[in-house]
Amino acid sequence: MFEIKAKDGLGRIGRWQVGGKTVETPTIMPVINPGKLIITPREMRERFGTDVIITNSYIIYSSSRLQERARRKGVHAMLDYEGVIVTDSGSFQLMQYKDIGVTNEEIIRFQNEIGVDVATSLDIPTLPDEPYEKAERDLETTLARAREARALRDGPLNGTVQGSTHLDLRRRSAHELVGMGCDVHPIGAVVPLFLDYRFGDVVDIVLTAKQELSPAVPVHLFGAGHPMALSLFVLLGCDLFDSAAYVLYAKDNRYLTVSGTKKLEEMLHFPCMCPVCREHTPHDLLAMDDDVRTRLLALHNLHVTYEEFKRIKQAIHEGTLWDFVEMRVRGHPKLYFAYRKVKEHADFMARFDPLVKRSTAFYTGEETAWRPIFKTALSRARERVTPYQTVAHPIFGDIPASLIHTYPFNMEMDRELEADVPERTMVEEIADYQFGHGAGARLCTGATLSHSRSDRVRSIMSGDEVIATIRARDGLLILGKEGQSRLHDFLAPPHYRVVVDNEVASYAEAHSDVFAKFVRGVDSRLHSGEEVLLVDEGDRLLGSGTLLLAPNEIPHFKRGVAVRTRRGVEVEDDQS
Repeated sequence: MFEIKAKDGLGRIGRWQVGGKTVETPTIMPVINPGKLIITPREMRERFGTDVIITNSYIIYSSSRLQERARRKGVHAMLDYEGVIVTDSGSFQLMQYKDIGVTNEEIIRFQNEIGVDVATSLDIPTLPDEPYEKAERDLETTLARAREARALRDGPLNGTVQGSTHLDLRRRSAHELVGMGCDVHPIGAVVPLFLDYRFGDVVDIVLTAKQELSPAVPVHLFGAGHPMALSLFVLLGCDLFDSAAYVLYAKDNRYLTVSGTKKLEEMLHFPCMCPVCREHTPHDLLAMDDDVRTRLLALHNLHVTYEEFKRIKQAIHEGTLWDFVEMRVRGHPKLYFAYRKVKEHADFMARFDPLVKRSTAFYTGEETAWRPIFKTALSRARERVTPYQTVAHPIFGDIPASLIHTYPFNMEMDRELEADVPERTMVEEIADYQFGHGAGARLCTGATLSHSRSDRVRSIMSGDEVIATIRARDGLLILGKEGQSRLHDFLAPPHYRVVVDNEVASYAEAHSDVFAKFVRGVDSRLHSGEEVLLVDEGDRLLGSGTLLLAPNEIPHFKRGVAVRTRRGVEVEDDQS
């Protein structure tokens, strides 16, 4: 089971439950070679809080010693690890050696027997740029094996998206795998593209697959574990990553950073404060025995990888993942040009990207203007608002002057925009932008405006009753009970409504969050992050809240919150 806790772009902080164990995504799955343990899974769990690892069932199966131990003890006891264990099937070896002497049925039954948490069928990883006919034949085999595995598998199963660099085959693969009810969707055979720095091709593959995959199923980008590229592919909707690079690079005296890889022999100082780098110099490590040096470099490489995921998750929480990615892609020209491909997939991404963020957007360069949701916001402003005055925005062009302090038009740039709009007009135009033309006049009828200590408009009032409050962090309106009622009367169904199952309507009315499985309808034109009205199946007003999931995501989820209900305008405003 998978649920979303926070979103930005297509990136999400998720809660993935497997066999009674919980993993927070996005995260890395360190690759474990059970025959050559440089760092044990137990040590990873103790040092880094590693909740999930990936190992190769084929390597275990092909070694009589390891196979006997795994059959006798189970894979968790064999690896001395209590977290989630995902297994690959030998597909990478199949790509290298063409024949590995085991059938799909044998490897699935073996994974069942040794008690893995998530198993993988013996898919065919077709190399990039292979002829279409070969890629199609390989895909047919992959899909047939996935169907066989689904029938044989006792528990969660990976459904690996294949198709080489042929995007229509990737799309077909993703579509058919969804119909099989797979529990995780790895995107396979991209390692050769990463090795050749063909990040742009990986962007196309990921976003093509994402258009077919269920948003309620985690996506694993196979073999993508370098910290330099993690944030970009989280932004594009990947939840799980795996990495053998932490140890393979260590064996080759290579040191991972978030901006690339450095050769130990060429380093004078370590640009890191992890325990390894704090206690040693590059010269110290070079003087050590190979095994000791490899282990210490591997520990550093894991540290920098986990640290990057913490930064990424914090950026998602703050709504600043786009800012973070635009900083990171400047670490390599190929990453920067891969990021430019976002423009080609803007319409798809805009359907999921929250329209409202917790933090003000930062201008980082011309690529800032490519963010898909900005096009949505500008279109909405021009369609809904009849401006009293316009101003020339360096990114958006002419916009209503009343919106210069409203997200996303309040972007941090080199200068502040100025406008002279009457306060009441400003508030009405903000409401029109947010809820539709005419909403401002309805909310402000017979109302007065209250001000903060800094003399900025704070609330729309009807006597002592709060109609709405302007939230400081994004310049948008939070509805009070009177505002909810006015907007409900003004807007005809289904506008700005989320319909809640009658059986749980009383809980929503008492300010309990609304879970996705209890949503019976939603305005399809909404975006996540928006203020919405909650109604029962008879359109009785229950309250308001913030839409966490996009309308086209909600039907896929059986678990998790769809709307965070409003618990009080004054409390919310104080937190802003």
